[in-house]
Amino acid sequence: MFIYKIRSHQAIPIKAMRQRFDFANETLTIIDNEGFDVGCIWFTDEAHFHLNGFLNKQNWRFWGSENPHLCEEKPLHSPKVNAWVAVCSRCIIGPFFMRETISSERYVTILEQFVSTQLALEDRPRIEWFMQDGARPHRTQKAFRFLDEYFGNRVIALDYTKFTGTEMNWPPYSPDLTPCDYFLWGALKDTVYGNNPSTLDELESAICVACNSISVETLTDVMSNFILRLRHLIFSSGEHFENIVFRFQRQLDLFF
Repeated sequence: MFIYKIRSHQAIPIKAMRQRFDFANETLTIIDNEGFDVGCIWFTDEAHFHLNGFLNKQNWRFWGSENPHLCEEKPLHSPKVNAWVAVCSRCIIGPFFMRETISSERYVTILEQFVSTQLALEDRPRIEWFMQDGARPHRTQKAFRFLDEYFGNRVIALDYTKFTGTEMNWPPYSPDLTPCDYFLWGALKDTVYGNNPSTLDELESAICVACNSISVETLTDVMSNFILRLRHLIFSSGEHFENIVFRFQRQLDLFF
């Protein structure tokens, strides 16, 4: 017998599971029938980066003949920055930083910076899509008006269909479908905190360097993984599918 650690994750309501399943089915149908290129989707998200980093207590051990009674002191409220990025198969735009709580006005300011950078790209394809999650500052009339002006019906966002009557809703409870969540934030934090930044300026600089170090080949693989995750989502009928991914990867490792 072996010891297995029990994992926990957020419960997904039945309605949200149906939304996730329908989104995956609709997106794969478009990809298969119309040759839709997911590499033309700008996946966007924001994340907090705390100055004191993070600690994986499961891997933090001291080996010795006696208990040293070590204790690490941490501030109750660590200084932090909020980083927003947009990622596609060709590059990463951003990060754009905020040290205040994100609001609709600040979010639209970031969108303006993103669009000006995106329009300046020399290898920009004619048709590009924009994806955002369902955070409340993202779902205001002001934000939707801005997205409608620059992307029209090529927006994947929760409640956007209520504003325009067109295109796809981004399903709630779906960080497992966002490349920023299932790849980018973890990769950035592993690199950033390895350099032990001591000020917020150093932290922001380290995040920028880490973003620039991610290759186009890696981004292409990440987008391909998005399609695979859509298929796993259909197989799991909209529920969590990490167990399917882990089991599939283990079978590949045993095979090779």
